[in-house]
Amino acid sequence: MPTVPSQSKCAHLGCGNERSPLNSFCMDHGGKTYNQTSKRKQFNAKYNQAVWKKIRIAQLSRQPLCQACTVRGRVTQATVVDHVFPWNQIGEQAFVANIFQSLCPECHSVKTGLEQTGIFRHYKDPPTDYAIENWRQTVFGA
Repeated sequence: MPTVPSQSKCAHLGCGNERSPLNSFCMDHGGKTYNQTSKRKQFNAKYNQAVWKKIRIAQLSRQPLCQACTVRGRVTQATVVDHVFPWNQIGEQAFVANIFQSLCPECHSVKTGLEQTGIFRHYKDPPTDYAIENWRQTVFGA
């Protein structure tokens, strides 16, 4: 009986390295070698802080509709406040000093997938893709 071939190479486009044991990427592209439960708990703890709750309420009040859907001409309620630049890749200061946008869960998932390829999308009319180098100029004016 035929079997499905095992995927032993990294899923990142163009990478030929061996994948890590716990996901489909090599260590250069986000591979994992052990369960990072404690790190994940520390990461998620920031979203329970009062400062984030205030930022979230303010952003959803300013922009109650999904910005990505609005650009496409659709009306969808936003429930996710997104960091345009992923703070965990840039540094702790980017958690609250960032550009925020309101998104629906579907658009947030698409944007997160793009971020794994190095594209940071800010949904506005017309849509804009940023590089990390432009982030400091946009947020801090430096």
